[in-house]
Amino acid sequence: MQGFFRSFFTVSFYTFLSRILGFVRDILIARFLGSTVTSDAFFVAFRIPNFFRRVLAEGAYSAALIPVFSGVVIDSKNDHEAADFVENTMSLLLFVTVILTFIFFFGMPYIIQILAPGFSANKEAFDLAVHFGKIIFPYLIFISLVAHFASINNVHGKFVAGAFAPAILNISLILSLFILTPQLSTAGHALSYGVLIGGLFQFIYLYKAVLKFYRPRIRIPHFDKKLKKFLRLFFPGLIGSGVIQLNIVIGTIIASFLPIGAISHIYYADRLNQLPLAIFGIAMGIVLLPSLSKAIKQNNKEEITTTQNRSLEFCLLIALPSAAGLYILSSPIIYILFERGAFLPEDTFYTAKVLSIFALGLPAYILIKVLVTCFFAREDTKTPLYISVISVIINIVLSLLLIGTMREMGIALATAISSWVNAVLLFFILRIQNNILLDSRFINSSFKIIISAIVMSVGCYFINQMIFSNLQDFNSLLQIVSLIFVIICCKIIYLAMIFMLKVLTVQELKGYIQNKV
Repeated sequence: MQGFFRSFFTVSFYTFLSRILGFVRDILIARFLGSTVTSDAFFVAFRIPNFFRRVLAEGAYSAALIPVFSGVVIDSKNDHEAADFVENTMSLLLFVTVILTFIFFFGMPYIIQILAPGFSANKEAFDLAVHFGKIIFPYLIFISLVAHFASINNVHGKFVAGAFAPAILNISLILSLFILTPQLSTAGHALSYGVLIGGLFQFIYLYKAVLKFYRPRIRIPHFDKKLKKFLRLFFPGLIGSGVIQLNIVIGTIIASFLPIGAISHIYYADRLNQLPLAIFGIAMGIVLLPSLSKAIKQNNKEEITTTQNRSLEFCLLIALPSAAGLYILSSPIIYILFERGAFLPEDTFYTAKVLSIFALGLPAYILIKVLVTCFFAREDTKTPLYISVISVIINIVLSLLLIGTMREMGIALATAISSWVNAVLLFFILRIQNNILLDSRFINSSFKIIISAIVMSVGCYFINQMIFSNLQDFNSLLQIVSLIFVIICCKIIYLAMIFMLKVLTVQELKGYIQNKV
C-alpha cells in the first residue's frame, strides 16, 4: 500500500498546486467580472468544455481506457500491441472531437438555449454566451487528447504530467486577464481565448510526456476487438462518472431563470467545494483505477479488499472535516477571497449560502469517486450509469421544487441530496455483488473519524465566532492571516483527536510522508 499512497500523494500535491492557481484565477475573475452579465455568460460557455474536461480527464475516458489498456500491457509479450492500441484510440478520439467541435461551433446558439434557456429573455447575455462558446469549444479537442495521454501515463505508474496539466490552464487564464483584457472588449473575451491557449499548451506538455513510452501517429481508426470493448465501456461511463458534473450543469440550466448573478454564485461556490474533491477524491480515483484493475486481472483478492477499504477509509478521513470546515467557515472564506471590485456583499451572502449547502454533499462526492472506480476497475460502466440516471432525476425534481423558495441554494441542496443517494446506491450494489467487504479496521476507524470530526466542528464553530465576529474591521492581510490561523487550529484539533483515538499512528503518517515523492 505504500506505493499506492506514494502515487496518491504525488497526484494530490500537483492537484493542490493547480487548485491554488485556480483560486488565484477565480479571485481575479471575481475582481474583473464580479457577478455580472458577462461573468454569467462566460461561465455558461465555459461549462460545456469544462464538463467534458472533468468527465474525460477525471472519469469516463480513463475508466474505459485504463482497464482495457492494463490488460493489453499485462498480456502482450511486446510493446507493439500496446502501441497499436494507443494509436488507434487516439486517432478515433481526435476524429470524433474535431467533428463535434464543428457541430457545436455552428450550433452554438441552440446549445446555449439548452444550457441557459433563461438567457432567451436577455439578448446581451445570450449573444455573449454564444460568442464565448464559439471561441472556447475547440478546447475540447486538446483536453480530450490530454486525457488520453494522461491515462496512458497512469497505467505505466507515471502520474505527475496528468496531475500538473490543469495548472497550465490556470496559468493561461491568469495571464490572459492581464495581457489580453486591455486588447479586447471585455475580460470575458480574454478568458475565452485564455482557455483555448491553455488547452494547446496542455496538449503539448502531455504529448511530450507520453513520448517516453510511445510515439503515436494519426491514422484511420481500426475497429478491432479492443477498440470495440473500449467503446462499450466508454459511453455508459461518460454519464456514470460525470454525474456530479452533470448535476452542476443541470443546476446552471435551472439557475439561468434566476436573477443575474445566480450562475456565478453557483460557480464560485462549486470551485471552492471542488478543492477537497479534486485533491483527495479525484486523486484517489486516478491512482486507484490502474492499481485496482491490475489486482482484479491478477485475481489478488487480498490486495483488492485492502485497497478498497483503505481508499474508502482515507476518503472519510479527509471528507468529513473538509465538509464541516467549509460549512462553518463559508461566509468568512467567501468574504476574504472574493469580496472586492465587482464582487459585492450581496454576492458574498448568496455564494456563502450555496457553498455551505454544497459542503453537506462533499463526503458523498468524494466517496462516489472511489465507489465508481470499484465498478470501472471491473469493467462495469453500466451500473454507475443506471444509478446516475436516478440521481439526475432526483436532482431535477428537487431543484424545481426548491428553487422557488431557496433560489440557488435550492439547487445546491438538490445536488447534495442526489449525490448522497448516488453514493448509497453504489455501495449497496457493490455489497450485493460481493465486490466490496468492509473489514473491521474500516468500521472501527469510521466511528472514530466521525467522533473526531464532531469535536473539530465544535471547536471550529467557537473559533469562528471569536475571530470573525468583526471581520470587516480587519485589513486584507489580517483577514487572510486570520483565516489561515483558524484553519490551522481546526486541523490541530482534528489531528489531535485522530492520534488520540489511534485512527492513524505517527509511525504510519511518517511512512506515508516519507514515501510521497
